[in-house]
Amino acid sequence: MISDEIRVRFAPSPTGFLHVGGARTAIFNWLFARKNKGKFLLRIEDTDAERSKSQLSQQIISSMHWLGMNEDEPIVFQALNISRHKEIAMELLKNKKAYYAFETPEELEEQRKTAQQNKIPFKYNRASLNLTEETIQKYLSEGRQYALRFKVPDGITEFDDIVHGKTTFGNSEIEDFVILRSNGSPVYMIAVVVDDHDMKISHIIRGDDHLSNTPKQIMLYNALGWEVPKFAHLPMILDEQKKKLSKRRNPVSADEYKNKGYLPEALFNFLTLLGFAPFNNREVISRQELINEFTFERVNKKSAVFDMKKLNWINSEYIKSADENKLLELVKQSPAAAENNIEPANFSDDYFLQVINIIKERLQTINEIYHYGDYFFKDPIKYDEKGIEKHWNDEIKPIFISYQKLLENCLDWNSDKIEAELRDFANKNNVKAAAIIHLLRLAITGKTVSPGIFDVMVILGKNTVYTRINKFIDFN
Repeated sequence: MISDEIRVRFAPSPTGFLHVGGARTAIFNWLFARKNKGKFLLRIEDTDAERSKSQLSQQIISSMHWLGMNEDEPIVFQALNISRHKEIAMELLKNKKAYYAFETPEELEEQRKTAQQNKIPFKYNRASLNLTEETIQKYLSEGRQYALRFKVPDGITEFDDIVHGKTTFGNSEIEDFVILRSNGSPVYMIAVVVDDHDMKISHIIRGDDHLSNTPKQIMLYNALGWEVPKFAHLPMILDEQKKKLSKRRNPVSADEYKNKGYLPEALFNFLTLLGFAPFNNREVISRQELINEFTFERVNKKSAVFDMKKLNWINSEYIKSADENKLLELVKQSPAAAENNIEPANFSDDYFLQVINIIKERLQTINEIYHYGDYFFKDPIKYDEKGIEKHWNDEIKPIFISYQKLLENCLDWNSDKIEAELRDFANKNNVKAAAIIHLLRLAITGKTVSPGIFDVMVILGKNTVYTRINKFIDFN
């Protein structure tokens, strides 16, 4: 009996990291549960002993928690329920809803080849269904290997999908599928039905790629006399080329986005928009607002496109509004520091906060503070070539050297004072202030673009600025 309480589950297989498509499915489950004051459960489907890895289970759980989706009850590990799955399979056999199938792999392959030659879809020919009881007992006594196949009933299987509406499958198109393999292990099809029933799952919310499994699972529910949960199948996520997301072309795991400097709130927000349209088509929307607004009436039927530009923009908006102490911890933990040979421990928290506050308006990811703001942590080793070509010439060189000497004697090291003295110096030397500012930026950062250069100079300090200008003049 399914509880009146809304109970949903996310059920990943630990054969890889948490895929962003899986994360989006988990988010929709989580939002639906929170909106309806229900329970969100997590089940690790680890029955495939060869492909499932415990460290990947922990990685998936960690990614789920990073995204802010904690389970409401203890995590279920499917491998612990195998005896229960077998028990139910044997119950179906006992009630003649399933039967022994003795075909060898070679015999099944021959059937596949025949179907291929006849250019028709392969479908098991039900040969074992017609065996007499005497023959079955003889094969069993001989120790022949067998699988258990579910006997698909005649007619149609129909259900009201919450996203797609009335959905109908002709049972004649579905073969008698295996529920126990020849090695005695239960297959996904029966394991998921048994676990969903035992966990009292009221709504199964998953990707469109599971749609073809649904009629088979409904048949199992009916054969067992169990109440059928409601189903909702979500649109697939495509890449910008309108192809299935592939790790060959895109980062596809939530963990990769974490390591690339995306905030969990931003990724959660972005993934929700892949198939769901908030009121007024807002794009930056808080978690609580998403809970309040979530409804399957606003879930699209068509596939969604994973738009990196939109993700970057959403992430930049979350960075701008994030608490500075939270950003501080993320910046210090960023793997980009090591990638750029920067040791965060060499800099004080106060220094980091100054850097964060001056550069966060320009960041799309946390990691960019080390990529595009590397000059805050180490001297530039090269200078933008186009900038040098455009701004550095024999006419300006002596003027810039004179300015360096003026800067050396600057006693009041604040941005307003530095800027005022530079503009006064430029006026007296009949050059545009911009001519000196462009060179200052090149000398200090190695780049032609940065936050306000006078603010950068104050953060770096007088000694560092003077040393870098010296190096720049000598280099050029």
